[in-house]
Amino acid sequence: MGTFVSVEVEPGPASEDGVSLRFKRVASGEARAIADVRYESEGGLLGRWQVVAADDAEGTVTRPAEAVLVEDSSDGSAWLIAGGAHGLVLTHEASGVVVREAYLLVSARAL
Repeated sequence: MGTFVSVEVEPGPASEDGVSLRFKRVASGEARAIADVRYESEGGLLGRWQVVAADDAEGTVTRPAEAVLVEDSSDGSAWLIAGGAHGLVLTHEASGVVVREAYLLVSARAL
């Protein structure tokens, strides 16, 4: 297990310019598959969202997203939810609204 977790997202719907970031993994931070998350979108829609990793710009080639505990300066630790080459596809469970994100960094209490 490496000390850092890399997030590499190509330019596309999840991030216009693409993303290349590194996060420091918490010592006990094993990656795990994740299917849903409590999240508030940029548009203010709060609730449970189904989440998958997108490997193509259209979001049709998907696989399970992964969550890993990383160091966070404000909370001490947070969950990094990362996906594929084109980030994440999130579907709001109550409304069916779909949003694209490069990655999510959520409170350690959110999962």
